[in-house]
Amino acid sequence: MSELSAVLLCRQFQWTHPGLESLHPAIDLQLEAKAQALVGLNGCGKSLFLRALAGLETQLSYSGELHWQQPFYYVSQQEPDLSQKISGYLGVQALFDALERVEAGGVIQADFDCIGDRWLAKAELRQWLLDLNLPTDPALPLRALSGGQLMKLRLAKAFATEQFLLLDEVSNHLDQHTRLWLHQQLKRYKAGYLLVSHDVELLSTVDCIYQLSPLALEKYQGNYQDFLQQSLRQQQQLQQKNDKLKQQQKSQQQQQQRLLEQQQQKHQQAKKNKAHTNQAPILLGRKAQQAEQSQGRLQLQVQVQQQALSAQRQLLQRQLDYRELPKLPHLAKVKACSGPVLYCNGLVLPYGSKAALSFQLSMQQRCLVTGTNGSGKSTLLKVLAGFIQPKSGVVQVKQQPWYLDQHLSLLDAFQNSVEAIKGLTEQRQESQICTLLSGIGFSAQRFAVPTQQLSGGERMKLLLLSLALQPYAPFLLLDEPDNHLDFQALAMLKSFLQRYPAGFMLVTHQEAQWQQLDVSVLVRLD
Repeated sequence: MSELSAVLLCRQFQWTHPGLESLHPAIDLQLEAKAQALVGLNGCGKSLFLRALAGLETQLSYSGELHWQQPFYYVSQQEPDLSQKISGYLGVQALFDALERVEAGGVIQADFDCIGDRWLAKAELRQWLLDLNLPTDPALPLRALSGGQLMKLRLAKAFATEQFLLLDEVSNHLDQHTRLWLHQQLKRYKAGYLLVSHDVELLSTVDCIYQLSPLALEKYQGNYQDFLQQSLRQQQQLQQKNDKLKQQQKSQQQQQQRLLEQQQQKHQQAKKNKAHTNQAPILLGRKAQQAEQSQGRLQLQVQVQQQALSAQRQLLQRQLDYRELPKLPHLAKVKACSGPVLYCNGLVLPYGSKAALSFQLSMQQRCLVTGTNGSGKSTLLKVLAGFIQPKSGVVQVKQQPWYLDQHLSLLDAFQNSVEAIKGLTEQRQESQICTLLSGIGFSAQRFAVPTQQLSGGERMKLLLLSLALQPYAPFLLLDEPDNHLDFQALAMLKSFLQRYPAGFMLVTHQEAQWQQLDVSVLVRLD
């Protein structure tokens, strides 16, 4: 691709955090006006990379070159100010204020200048919101929208710019209908985008995928299915190369051991000859010295060759370990519970669906909760967890469940991962805690990171480890647990829930993704 046609040029671009080494190798990257995605394990720096490209990460130091050759628009995971009105967020509040003053009889020239020929702006905005299936009152504050409705509004604003888009996990919180809408919008968007996502449906429509890791930024042509095939072949090649190096290292060790033994035999033979020979002592000493020097050179040669092979194997092993699924300890037992652990009769939620809900779940039953954005799925879990009261109806909870909200707020109170494990489990030995954290993919540097600064996937892994260390497995209330998870963390979560001995209620927009969990109860809110 010609540099003249590129939207963004990066040459040897590298960023570092104060007090830390470089987070990634220097990156060379050219983004085009087409569909591109950025993937990688949670915590590898994808969102940080996007913020760096957008010029918003001021705490980092940069080197290399970064040149935007066309305008861009950035949609982050962070929500905008929720106190502002829809009209204010869309940048038309000043226009609406001018219209109101003129409609009330005002004759200020500045208001007429502001309005121009946009006398129907209010009606046009209401129709635009109606077409998006969003609340049509422009004066409504953003906090009145559900998470999915807010993201849809933010995306619609982004698409209206017709600029190159940087999109960070934008499909989280979206119901199936809105996901389809987003899929269609991206498919026909001509200005191009770079999408950070783990959403397989969205990744299946891109033209190329970049995979970010602490080792490199790798480019894979094609969509998600092509990426999986290429990644699998790469994994197999790495394993074959590692096995070959391992065998080569073993053969070399055996060969060098034989040479050393032969050298030692010659040295011993030289000592015997010295005792029975008539040669001058000075000549014999010189021969012994030469033999020792030869043996030393051979040992040094062996050491250099072994170090070279070990370095190659360590690099390969790092690449293989990076792709390996983290392992959790064996899961806890279930505490006996007579009768249903959750019982609801005629439950009417204070927000969302107005239909009365009646169901009961035993301690080991599994339940999926589905519904459109704003139907009250998260509200139902909050009622069951005891955080809010129902509008009416009976709710009985026999054993206190673990409530894991969309932001995994249970972890917010802890300074770091080690303290979180201490606070949530009976584990107190720091050395053992560090070993357990390493087992789920945490590096030593991540141990001390405040839990609020961990990525969504890292926080989920930390909570799964905390659950695995409980003396008894609690009933779980899971609110869209697949949000923000990379493929590795999602596979880890699925494996965990498949083996989890207690029951759970799981809110999801992707019912098909959880079919393998042997779910016995389905609650639909519409």
